[in-house]
Amino acid sequence: MAKLKILIVEEATYVEVALQNRLSTMGFNVVKMVATPKLAIDYLENNKVDIVLMDLFSSEKYTANDATNDINIRFAIPVILLIGGNKFNNFQVKDSQAKLIMHKPLNDNELAFNIKATINNLDTTLNTLEPSTKKYIFVKADYRLNKIRLNDIYYIEASKDYVSIYTHNNAFTVHVTMKDIELALPSHQFVRTHRSFIVNIDKIFSIKYPEVLIEDKMKIIQIGGLYRKKFMQLIKVI
Repeated sequence: MAKLKILIVEEATYVEVALQNRLSTMGFNVVKMVATPKLAIDYLENNKVDIVLMDLFSSEKYTANDATNDINIRFAIPVILLIGGNKFNNFQVKDSQAKLIMHKPLNDNELAFNIKATINNLDTTLNTLEPSTKKYIFVKADYRLNKIRLNDIYYIEASKDYVSIYTHNNAFTVHVTMKDIELALPSHQFVRTHRSFIVNIDKIFSIKYPEVLIEDKMKIIQIGGLYRKKFMQLIKVI
């Protein structure tokens, strides 16, 4: 499968290079880095990319928000806006057609997941919260976006190209890979126990290797050999 092509629009060269290296490590192809929103439009006139990652450029007359709207209309290419805390205000992104707004500094796992989700139109993490403060995700299921609080999730089960997210009263089936949903969840709270299961550590009732028992649900989940070491490292035993 061809690597996803990314255009980076960032005025600070050192940020461009660092982000390019990180994205390359994640398996993406950064095809071009430009320094202004206007140069991004010029590049897209003759070149095709899968997604654009763009700084806000609040000091430019032609801002990233302007460019994002033009890119959406003229090229139908999704844009993720990357915003530093000191640059952000609601007015600057009002009526923006950006698919997602992410705050710097960027978490690699969440960035990788959001790029894939945005390109595939999965609408699974459309929020601007930092990983350390994230309290919920949005998932597209049954033709609507459903807000799921992370603390309400008991476990997640995979079936081919779908995953089912189980809460106390509901189950949401989403067309997304297990790897992608794993990247979107905070690793201190959710752990993969098996190629087909992710569990919320807070919802574990008891453990007797090779099984985990989930509270309330009384669901028995297997601990795969490949996942045992990482799983046990996250469990604090007295």
